[in-house]
Amino acid sequence: MFNTNITRTNLKQLAFTATLLLGLAAQPVLATNLSLPSYSAAQLAEVEQNGSFVLVATKPGCPVCARQVPAIKAALMDPALQDLTVLQYNQLTEKALNQRFNVTGQSTIIVFRQGKEVSRSRGMTDEMAIKAELAKAL
Repeated sequence: MFNTNITRTNLKQLAFTATLLLGLAAQPVLATNLSLPSYSAAQLAEVEQNGSFVLVATKPGCPVCARQVPAIKAALMDPALQDLTVLQYNQLTEKALNQRFNVTGQSTIIVFRQGKEVSRSRGMTDEMAIKAELAKAL
């Protein structure tokens, strides 16, 4: 049934393969399908009229974005932030937004309150820090 003649070389290869697979499984998932509400020109125009919102620039494949987006979602579970509008856009494809809002890289969070930018951060992934950042819109 099974070949029980396993050589040392086969065992080493098996151990190496298992270690490699376990290491890959522990890596953060790359951001390919980020789950914040997506940007649309109409929705952005609407929230700009209301004045207070957050714009998040992300990039598919960005490991920082992959940690940042779930932290933003978790922060938005706070009842104090439940009515805050957060819009996400793809920093690679939305060049006009990058230029308009002076975004130079992914994982950028821009907070607006009463129509004015009040805060900007890049690479923030800590949920508590993000919660404090988002609260600046209120």
